[in-house]
Amino acid sequence: MSARELPICRSVLMVGTDLAGIGGIRTVVEGYIEAGLFDEIDCTYVTTHRPGSRWTKIAAALSGWAQVAVRLVTLDAPLVHVHLSSRASFWRKAVVCLLARLARRPYLLHAHGSEFVQFHEECGPLARAIVRLVLARAQLVMALSDTWRESLARISPRARIEVLRNAVPLPPLDDLRRREDREPILLFLGEMARHKGVFELARAFARVTAKLPRLKLVYSGTGAALEEVRQLGTELRLDDRMACTGWVELEGKRAALAGATLFVLPSYVEGMPMALLEAMAWGLPVIATPVGGVPEMLTQEVNGLLVAPGDIDALAAAIARLMSDPPLRARLAAAARETIATRFSLDATVEQLLDIYRRFGIEPRDRYARREVCLDTTVQQK
Repeated sequence: MSARELPICRSVLMVGTDLAGIGGIRTVVEGYIEAGLFDEIDCTYVTTHRPGSRWTKIAAALSGWAQVAVRLVTLDAPLVHVHLSSRASFWRKAVVCLLARLARRPYLLHAHGSEFVQFHEECGPLARAIVRLVLARAQLVMALSDTWRESLARISPRARIEVLRNAVPLPPLDDLRRREDREPILLFLGEMARHKGVFELARAFARVTAKLPRLKLVYSGTGAALEEVRQLGTELRLDDRMACTGWVELEGKRAALAGATLFVLPSYVEGMPMALLEAMAWGLPVIATPVGGVPEMLTQEVNGLLVAPGDIDALAAAIARLMSDPPLRARLAAAARETIATRFSLDATVEQLLDIYRRFGIEPRDRYARREVCLDTTVQQK
């Protein structure tokens, strides 16, 4: 679509999950806020989802839809930026897209869900048609990786899709200093779900405990598999070697990353995992699986180790190898942080998003200020 065909907008209506909740979308939006995106443009954020009971989620959706309807009328020519995942998240956001269409306002889809392909395959013929239509009617669909873009293009060939990678801030180097004498920790950070490989991680850890008597496994996250993981830890006799902390807020997450020795994400499916990016930014040696956008982040033996999903033996071997080789840990950790600095910079990603907004006529506030100064100077010269 050419630039002249794009509708003119002057503000952004961003729709997503509760920023007091959990998950990758929240982390992405928090990063945008930290990078100053909401200070640069006229942006209003509306929540359509809150974690909790079924009725809490229904109330949040109804309230969010009502707020979106009002904002579409009251905001100054809004561009609707929709963060969505799969399943219930998609259907909640499909209503938002319908409201935008009824108000004749353009919408962007920012696809985060690592299970979107599976979700599409689970749908019946009518639901699949709706999924394809919602993607195709978007002015732009933003995918997290090249692999993800290809998957979405297969679902909806008419959709206009670009890659907007997730990104994270780099902690100051002073925050990365670790005491060598403290207890070594193997950290998992994220949703406690079967597709994240949390059960395989516990079993792999159990195989190296005898060789690594000081190493402790820490799960920081919440989800449907939390209690099952705790039960598995008891069955594997890991009670004194494994901890499930539940979800940790910002400072708790930073403390967990600062205190970890290794980071492991043995997922079966992923998009562009924020937890992995954050671990790399914190200068941690990482072990992950080559799924979704992970191969675009990690290169085997260069800035991390990759193991096949579900391969418990390979995962255990990778953990043992890194724990027995401090120089290798240091080399991979430094390369991981450099990868974030050069390829997943939060400032660069926010600038790319601002460039997308500019296509619709939305200029950052500092641009307006500079333009006003130039105009004033020109008038004075005349």
